[in-house]
Amino acid sequence: MFWQIQRDFSSLFTRRNDKDNHFHPIDGLRSISNLLIISLHLVAIFTTFISPYPHSQWVKYLESKAFALSNYMLFSLETFFMLSGFLLTYKLITQWNRSFPSMELFFQREYPISILKRALRFWPGILLASLILFVFGEPFYPNSSYIFEFFRNLNIWMFFQNYIDFEYWYFSLTPLWSISIDMQVHILLPLFIYLFYLIRKYISIFKSLFFLLIISIIRGIIVFNPETMPIGSVAYHYPSLPLLSPLHLNHWLQNNYNLTFQLQYKETNAMKLFMQQMYLPLDARIGSFIIGAMLAIKIIQNSLNSNNTKPKTFKKYFFFGLVFLHLLSLLQSSDLPPSPPDFILRFLVGTGRQLFTLGQAFILFSALCPPTHPYHSRWIKTFLSSSIWIPISKLSYLVYLIHLRISLELIFGGPLRFLKTYSVTQATLISLPIVLILSQIISSIWYVLAEKPIERAIKYYSKRYQLSKIDMK
Repeated sequence: MFWQIQRDFSSLFTRRNDKDNHFHPIDGLRSISNLLIISLHLVAIFTTFISPYPHSQWVKYLESKAFALSNYMLFSLETFFMLSGFLLTYKLITQWNRSFPSMELFFQREYPISILKRALRFWPGILLASLILFVFGEPFYPNSSYIFEFFRNLNIWMFFQNYIDFEYWYFSLTPLWSISIDMQVHILLPLFIYLFYLIRKYISIFKSLFFLLIISIIRGIIVFNPETMPIGSVAYHYPSLPLLSPLHLNHWLQNNYNLTFQLQYKETNAMKLFMQQMYLPLDARIGSFIIGAMLAIKIIQNSLNSNNTKPKTFKKYFFFGLVFLHLLSLLQSSDLPPSPPDFILRFLVGTGRQLFTLGQAFILFSALCPPTHPYHSRWIKTFLSSSIWIPISKLSYLVYLIHLRISLELIFGGPLRFLKTYSVTQATLISLPIVLILSQIISSIWYVLAEKPIERAIKYYSKRYQLSKIDMK
C-alpha cells in the first residue's frame, strides 16, 4: 500500500500538472545551485592535497578557473534559501487570499501543522545522512560519553545545529546546518507574514518585507569586523577544509586516509569567527528567505493583474545588464585585491549575499511572470524548464545531504584519489559527474523505498486519526 516503486521511480523524470508549467523554471535554478554546491565541496577537498600559500601549487590554484568561480559556488546556497522563502510565502498568501484564517485557527491548527509537515519533510533525509555516517564511520568527540554523543545528534534532529559550535559537529552531517536554518525560517517567517497580512491595509506586505530585509542588511554591516574577520586574506592563503574542521577530525582524517595537512592549527581563527557570526546564525541568513518572500508577492500581484502590457525592452535589458555586471564582479582574481576602507568593506560583506540573491530572484521572476509582462524572458524560461533538470531537482535535497561524505570517501580513500595529482579544476570537473551520479543513485533508492512510503504512511494515519475524531463527536 505504501510502496509504489515503479510509480515513484518514474516520477523522478516527469512533472505533475504538465499543462501548467508555471513553476517549472524552479527546477533549473535549483539544479544549477545543487551542482555548484557539490563543486564547492569538491574544490575544498582537492585543495587539501596542495601546499598552502606561498607554495607554487597554491599559486597555480589561485590562477585556476576553480578559484575564479568560487564565489558563485559559495553563494549558490542563497538560491536554495530564496526558493524556500518563495514557495513558503506563495503557498501562504494564495491560501489566505481564498480564506484568511482567524488568529485562533491559525495558531491552534494551521501554524503547528505546517511546522510538523516541514519537519516530517526533512526527517527522512536526515535519517539517510545518519545511515551514511554509520556506514562510513566517524570518530567520537575526544573523551565524550554516550550522553554527549546523544546531544551531538539531538541538535540535528531538533533543527538547531547552526547554533552549536561546529567543533562538535559530525563531518558527514555538516550540510544539515542549513536545514536547521530552513526549519527555523518555517517557524518564524509565517508569523511575520501573518502579521503583515493583517496590517496590509496600512502598509503593503511587500514594503513590510522590504523593511525586514533592510534590517537584516544593517545587522550584517554592524556585526562584521574587518580586523577580526579578514576572510579575504584567509581564503587566498589557506585551504578551507582543514581550517574549519575540528582538530580531532583532522587527526582522524590524516591517520585514516594517510594524509598530511600542511597547516598550522589554531584554537580559534578568523574564518571560524566569521562562520559563527556571519554565516551560521538565522539572523545572518534570513535575508535570502525574505527576498524569496518578496518575489512571491510580486508573482502573485502580476498573476492578479495580467493585463496586456507593452514591452519595455530598455528597462528589461538594463536590469539584465546589472545582473550580468554583478556576476562578473564576483569573479575572483589570482591577486589579493587591496583592502578598501572599513566602512566600504562592511557594506560589501553585509550586502554581498543579498545582491546575489536579488539577481537570482530577478532571473527567476523573468521566467515566472506572465508572457505579457515587460520583464518576461522566454529563453530563460525554456532553459530553466528543460526536462534535463527534473531528476537533479527532485533529488536535490537528498543529494545535498549525502554528497559531501561520498565525495570524501571517493577522493581520500577511494578510486578518485589518483586525481590529487591533477589540477584542482581538472579534478573537480572529472569527479563532479561521478559524485553526482552515485549520489543520485543512492538518493533515488532511498526516495522510492523510504521517503515516499513514509510520506504515504503519514498521510494515511493522519487521515485515520482525523476520521476517528469525527466519529467520536
